[in-house]
This record gives sequence, C-alpha cells and structure tokens, in this order.
Amino acid sequence: MTKVIVDQEARDKIVSVLHQNFLVEAGAGSGKTTSLVDRMVDLIYTGTAKMDEIVAITFTKKAADELKTRFLTVLEKKCKEETNLDVKILLEEALQNIEQSFIGTVHSFCARLLRERPVEEGIDVHFSELEDTEDDKIAEAAWLVYTHKLEQGHPQKSRIMKDLGLREKDLMERFCQMKNYPDVEWESEVIEKPNLDEVFHRFITLLKEASRYIPKDIPKGPDSLQEAIDDALRHVKYDDKTDAVKIKIFQLFDKKLKVTQYKWTSKEDAKEYLERITGFFETHIQPLLESWREYCHSFVIELFQEALAEYEKIKHERSLMNFQDLLMKTAALLKDNAEVRSYFQGKYKRLLVDEFQDTDPIQAEIMFYLTGEDVKEKNWTKCKPRPGSLFVVGDPKQAIYRFRRADIDIYNLVKELIATHGGEVLQLIMNFRTVDNVTSLLNEVFQKQLPEEETVHQAAYRPLISHKEAGTSDFSGIKRLVLADEFAKNKAITVEEDATCITAYVQKLINEGHEPRECMILTRQKDGIDVYATKLEEAGIPVSVSGEMEIGTILEFQDLIRLLEALVDPTDQVAFVAALRSIWFGISDEELFQWGQAGGVFSLFATSPDHLNSDTKQHFEGALSKLKQYVTWKMTFSPVVAIEKIIEDIGLYPLFLVKGYGKREATNLLQILEVLRVKEEDEATTFNQAVDYVKQQIEEKTKVINLEEDENAVRIMNVHKAKGLEAPIVFLAHPGKKPEVRNKIWSHIRREEQSSEGYFMFERKQGFARKTVAQPLHWESYLVAEEAYLLAEEIRILYVAATRAEKAMIVSSFETKNDKNPWNLLLDGLPGLENLERLELNHKEKELQGRTITREEFIENTQGLLDWIEDRKQPSFSTYSPTDDKQDIFTLEIEREEGGGQSWGTAIHEVFEKIAKGEENEEAIVSSLQKHEISLGRRDEVAEAVAHFKQSMIWAELQIADHVLTEVPFMVKINAQDPLYEFVENGDNVETVFVSGIIDLAYKLNGTWKIVDYKTDRPKDLAKLPDLAKYYQNQIDLYQQIWERITGEKVADKQLYFVTPNIIVGV
Repeated sequence: MTKVIVDQEARDKIVSVLHQNFLVEAGAGSGKTTSLVDRMVDLIYTGTAKMDEIVAITFTKKAADELKTRFLTVLEKKCKEETNLDVKILLEEALQNIEQSFIGTVHSFCARLLRERPVEEGIDVHFSELEDTEDDKIAEAAWLVYTHKLEQGHPQKSRIMKDLGLREKDLMERFCQMKNYPDVEWESEVIEKPNLDEVFHRFITLLKEASRYIPKDIPKGPDSLQEAIDDALRHVKYDDKTDAVKIKIFQLFDKKLKVTQYKWTSKEDAKEYLERITGFFETHIQPLLESWREYCHSFVIELFQEALAEYEKIKHERSLMNFQDLLMKTAALLKDNAEVRSYFQGKYKRLLVDEFQDTDPIQAEIMFYLTGEDVKEKNWTKCKPRPGSLFVVGDPKQAIYRFRRADIDIYNLVKELIATHGGEVLQLIMNFRTVDNVTSLLNEVFQKQLPEEETVHQAAYRPLISHKEAGTSDFSGIKRLVLADEFAKNKAITVEEDATCITAYVQKLINEGHEPRECMILTRQKDGIDVYATKLEEAGIPVSVSGEMEIGTILEFQDLIRLLEALVDPTDQVAFVAALRSIWFGISDEELFQWGQAGGVFSLFATSPDHLNSDTKQHFEGALSKLKQYVTWKMTFSPVVAIEKIIEDIGLYPLFLVKGYGKREATNLLQILEVLRVKEEDEATTFNQAVDYVKQQIEEKTKVINLEEDENAVRIMNVHKAKGLEAPIVFLAHPGKKPEVRNKIWSHIRREEQSSEGYFMFERKQGFARKTVAQPLHWESYLVAEEAYLLAEEIRILYVAATRAEKAMIVSSFETKNDKNPWNLLLDGLPGLENLERLELNHKEKELQGRTITREEFIENTQGLLDWIEDRKQPSFSTYSPTDDKQDIFTLEIEREEGGGQSWGTAIHEVFEKIAKGEENEEAIVSSLQKHEISLGRRDEVAEAVAHFKQSMIWAELQIADHVLTEVPFMVKINAQDPLYEFVENGDNVETVFVSGIIDLAYKLNGTWKIVDYKTDRPKDLAKLPDLAKYYQNQIDLYQQIWERITGEKVADKQLYFVTPNIIVGV
C-alpha cells in the first residue's frame, strides 16, 4: 500500500495535454472512467472543444448512462466552484448544451452518421436497427427460405447435401453464427472427392470377421467395441450403401473404444480385434474421414454464401441493419467519400473511446477515418490522427470477448499506430479498489502468468499497486473454501456442495453485520448459477442474478417438456408414459405395471381395463381426461395460447412459489412465451415448432432479467457479466468445471491490415457429443493457432475475476483434485492460503400451524362464502363481433369442396394482407401455410389464388388508390338507442355492447372509400353464391356503418371477394 500516486504523471497528462493523442492502458480499479470524465471536462473547461464536438464511445448502454451522469456531475461541481466569470459562463453554456455531445455505443453513433448522410452509402434513411435476437430470427428465416428454394429449384444440390450427410437443421445453427463475419473472407478450397469404397469394403470384412468372436448372449450387454460392430453391420444390412451411410459407419469408431475381455469368446480374441480395428481406423479411416470433411467444406461454404445473399436480400427489402451492417457501412461511407469524411471530422473533433480492448475490429477503421489528417487516404492503417483528436482507453489484460469478434491483434496494432503517429501510450497501475493484502498476492500470481512484454496472444504484466491498506479488524485477503475430494465426482454433486458451503458462509457474514449487497458470487460459466441462487433463497438471503443461467436442470421445467412432447404426437407411447410419470399426474411405476398387466393400452385414447385396482383406475382416468383436454386445446388455439392454458391448468407458477424458487423461474418462462408469441406473429409456428422452441430455450440458455431487482442482495453472475463491477467480498465459485477451450473451437480468424481470412469448421450434434462434418484444409494448424489465443484469454478471464474484490476473495477448491478447477492458477500460485472452516447451513424453516379437517367440515364452513357473487353476476355489458355469427353458417344447405376450414381461411387472409401491402413473396406463402399446419403441397393453390386476385378489378383499383389499409381492427361502444344496435346479436339484452372486429381491406379511390371482405367458402355449386352473400349481408353492412362513423367519410361501395371462384359480389 502507498499513499503516493505512482502514475500521477500519466494522470496529469490525461487532463493537461489536450493536443496529443493517447492510448491509456488502465489496469483494474485504476479509475479509467474518472480519467475519461476528467479529460472531457478539461476539454470544455479550457475552451479546447465545444460540447457538440465531443464524441465518447462506450461498450454498453449502461456504461454510457454512467458516463453521462458522472460527466454532468463533475461539470456542475466545476461550474459551482468556478470564480473566473468567463470560465463560469463557458461552463454554464456547456451544461445547457450537454445533450449536444454524443455519449453512447459505437453502434448508435454509426446509426447517427448513416442517417445524416444516407445517400452517399445508398441506404434508406428510415432503416431500422436489429437487436441480436431479431437478427438471428431474420437469419433463421433466410436459411429456411433458401433451403426451400434449393429443394424446389435445385433439387440436385439439395440431394447432394443429403448424400453428404449434411442436415439443414445442423447447418442453420452455424449459419446464424457465421453471418456475424461479413467482413471476413470465408476461405475454402475445392478438392477431389475421396473414394470410400475400397477402405469401406476392407473394413466391413474385418468387422464381419470380428463379429464371429462375439457370443450371441453377452452377459450384462455388449462392450463399446461390440456395440459399434453391431451398429455398423446393422447399417450394412438394412441401409443403402450411400457415401453418407459409409461415413456414418466410419464415425461409429471415431471415439475411444474399449473391450471387456470376458464378453468375447476369449481374451486373446478381444485383444486382437481391438488392436486390429483401432489400428485400421487410425491408419486408413481417420485420414479418409479428414479428406471427406475437407471435400464437404467447399460445398458447405458455397451453400452459406448463397444463403447469406438471401439473408442480405431480406434485410435490404425491409430496410434492416444489424450491428455489423452499421459498422461496415459507416466504415465504407468514411473510406470512399473524402467529402463526407471531411464533413464529419469538422463536426466531431474529439473522439474518446472506452473499453477498446473488447470492441469490434471495424471500430478501429472508423476511429482512424474520423481522426486521420489525410481525408483521401483509404488505408486506415496509414491514417495519421490529428493531434489531440483521439483518446483511447483500454486494458489488454481484461480482453475477454474474443467470442464476440474482439481481437487482441487489432488492439496491439492500434496501440502501435498511435505511438508511431506521434501519440503516447500511458499506463495507469494505481489501484483504488482493492486492499493491499489482496493485490500483493495477485501480483505474485500474474507476474508468473503474464509476459514482461506483450506478445501476439497475450498482454504484458503490469502490477496492481494498491492505494488502500487493509484494516486490522476487516475481513480481508484471499481465502480458500475447501470441499472434500469426494465431491469432485461429478458436476452436480460439486455445485450442490459448493453452493451449500458458500451460502453458509454468506449467512455467517450477514450475522456478523455485513449486508447481502457486499457479497458477489462469480462462476466461470453460466451453468450452475441456478443452484447457488436457490440455496441462498432457501436460506432466506435475497439474491440478484445477472446474465444467463441454465434452467433445464429444474424438475418442473423438465416435466413440462415431457408433457408438451406427449401432446405433439399423442400416439407416441414412450412420450405418453413419460408424461404420466411426471409430477403433473404422478402415476407410479407400480400403477403403470398394474395397468399393463390388466391389459391396458398406453395410449391417450385408451379405455380403462376391467380388472384394475380402483385407485389406479381413478388416477389413470383423471390423467387421460386432462391429456385429452390439452389435445383439444392444441387443436383449437394457437400454439402459444394452448401452451399458456396448459401451464396455467397444471399450476406451474404457484408450484414455483411453493417449491421456493421465487420469481426468477416464472420470469424465465414468461420471457420464453413472450418471445414465442412474437415469433408466432412474425413467422410460421406450428405446435410442434413451438414445443421445440420452448424445449431449446429451456435446455440451452435463457436470459434472466431482474424485473424487481433487490438492491440489497447477493449478486450472482458469470465472469463476463462481472466486467466493470466490484464488491467488498467476492466468491469464486464452482470449482468443478474448467472450460475445455479446444472443444469449443469452430473458427479461426486471421486479420491482416487490409483483409481478414476466416477458417470455419462445421459440426453435427450427435446425442451429447458433436461430430465434425466439414473442415477446411489444414484445420489442425488453425485449431492450434486459435487454441493459443483462447488459452491466453483464459488467464485474462481469471484476472478479471480476481480483481473484482475490494476487501476479500474466497476461492472454492477441493482438497487435492483441482485439475478441473477454473481458479486453479490462483490456487497453485498461492499455496499458503488460509482455509476457511466448513460451516453448517442453517435453513430458515417456515412456521406452519394447522390441523386436519374433514371434507364435510370444509363444505360447512365455506358453503356461503361465494353467495355474494350471485347478486352481482348480472352482466353490465356484452361483447359482439360480426364473425360470431359464423358458427351457424354450415346450417345453410350448400355443398362445399374439401380443403376449406378456419385454418385455410386465416392463411389466405394473411397472404392477401401481405399482397396488399406490397410484401408478397414465396416466403409469405410458405410461412402462412406452416403456421397453420397446412401442407406445403397447397402452395401452388395459394399462388394461383394470388394470381387470380391480381387479375381482379379490386387489384386494378388498389394500384391507383389514394390510400390502402389492410386488416384494420376496430372497437366501438354502442347502447340500445344506437342505430347500430339492430345489427348486434345480444342474447343478454344488456344496455351496452362493445363491438369489435377486423376489416380485411379498405381503400380510398377518387375521394371515397371502398370496403372488401375476403371469403374462402368453397361451394360446389356457384349458383349458391347469392345465398352466401345474403348470409354475409349483415356483417358487411355493419362494417360500412362503423367505418363511416370512425372516419367521418362515406363508403361508396362494399364487396365480398370469394377467393376460390375468384368472384366479386357487390352487396
């Protein structure tokens, strides 16, 4: 600890040397935000810059809000204390104009530039910005449209994809990732197709030979080699001998195989065939698989490039831009237009950038184009920034976002360029956050882990010099929380024990006078966060969860999925039994056995067998009744409404509260359903697709948003979410899962000054594992190169985690088995850490008092409770929609063609709406058919209906109409004296009726309105159309009256358009 500010000279330069460019490397806790604010204030205070000339770029919106607040606070304080009248006037003027400065993310800044000069870049000034989730939806839609076009227009290419064993679903996931690299050249090389036949036949001969030494009856089942042999020979017997099948057979042996010797005819046979098969695989098949993947690679890249064109087309047609578009188009605008660059340089003279180590590489280009002296220079690395125009803050030791395109190579290049072009690199190493007995220990660790000088992969070591001395009475320093080695057996046991120990210690700290907000729990990854949160909640300790957490481990979510999957296919016996065994029905294994023994069929539509225990019969019949009701809901309502009704009926939300989960889990589910609702509105969503989406969200990742965040709560998050945060006491939790970085690698980006090359590998999910299906040439070398970057980043992630604590850091550890501990470098570097004693967790038991009452007693005491409702049940109003009358339309004696119905009608209405809006495309037709579970085979039928409509007089008038409105919703309130009352069916005879509906099409032509209602009735005898028109007369007359009342303008004409016969009937 030292009271002397050892880096004071650098801090002085930040606020006093305003005409020089700086890159400030600000270590953890060094006050980088203060440095930014001080420089911004002094730019104003000295008159060096005006408020509207300052641009401050932050990494997040939250950081921008904090920077704005602190900038305003310091300016106000300066103004209040200032005695020089001229300077005070300057500061007051700045405060009045503070909104003229730009403080925000680079994406919002780019959007501002593009909207100001859209013409030069050829973009729509009214473009919309896509958030990540919306962008992914667009990419998924583009992939589906592309693969559909592929199947229809290029069936040969679609067949090749299947022959290669490539599945559309697997590739879509990778496509959604790769569309984030539009600035990268997707490298691939066409190679000759390898011949699989010879090796395949030799291998199958070997497997058949080995199978003769496998007994027919194997005690306790086959070993892994026998299982692979059996699977392979089954494929040979029953499948076509396509290349895809041959590769599938080869991949059965692409894993570590073992033999159990007693399960073979002899030990010698077991050893021999293990050696021969694995030897053959390594010598002949492994190289062949690699060649095959390399052969597939160029084909996949070609598919992705074509799909990317579809994706870009959709964005262009809808005037949408994602974050990468904003950056790339801004960089292109500045690069190719000297006049535009000069204009913006004159407008924004001071550019300050925060957290540069974690920002997108394209931001570097924009920075240098905006500050470079030569506005005609197109090579950004040759742009020399004007003195004082650029101020960049970052810490390469905290560069942890490579998975989000951040690249330490670009950081190092920018650092070199600023120094080369007359700027200076400043080091801030004074730490104002953490006490000295923590920083001194961290220095011991990171001095060994980080190099003296930066390398291609790693930042240089800089010491943490603390300004704070630990008090003698404070709980401070670095401690170990030790778990017994027996808890290292598996992840679930580890997390459960660690969560218990940490919760017990938090409980102790709170009992000693610490506040919950003083504690922060960090995990390396997101999994397990729910367990720590649950333990704390069970102990009555308030919790705030940030970031993402896995909820798929919670039984209630797992059983919800089992129930929904049983409804997807009611004939699936396995899914049916799984639903019966779930907590929703609680059918025991014994009851299932009784049902089967009594001759019961495991089917939703089964009847109870005669000879069955009465209790079991009652349980089954209750479950079957509910399941049938849920199937009815599935067929009646939209997917999201059906799922919501099911969730409400099974009582999932109350169950969350009873089980003590709190609001987090309910919030998670509500968020999933809300996204599903939007998805349902925007694109095709069948019940099956909806269940798949809910399952995917529950099993993978779900963002947690603290809608009612308790400020005085223990914060739990993964390390990436903790960036920039701090707490007096930090727990580094979950000692049982160290990231296997090599297993996560699917790409390697090699960035040069003027270009970037990308090498991408493609996988397929196979159970819990992933199998490589395509890879570029020399993939192993790119894999090794990327691994070096990620291993270096792991050390920086540890640095970020270890520097969050103000007073104390508690590291979870095993006694000796710490090889999978993500915090192991800390433990190895500090062998003498104090071990905290293991504490017992005191659960706060709920005080429940009660007694058993009989059914008769309950009825007697509650019988009159709801009597008061009867006196108030008379309706005070009713509701009516013109379409309510359609329920009796089939009483008309009109024969109809097959293929109509509500789903068909709704789909046609959706397509016609898009046509009238000018949004017609094949995607709209496919989307509507899929959404309403109508066969895509009827796509041509819809297209024909569209073509007929475009030949109608209605369409001709739409082309010259003054105004066109589609699917116009309305609601009006009428009473018994209203002329419209006679149109309304009002069985309740109430005074007030709310009338609502949707008018399909209204357009204004020559100053008057016309109304059209689409009808999808399919009468066999067209002579019956007048009868149908008469039936719909009341509805269309009501639409006319309401339209005239709402708009105050006359309706000149109203028409029914019968879609299938393509006939217009005026009414």
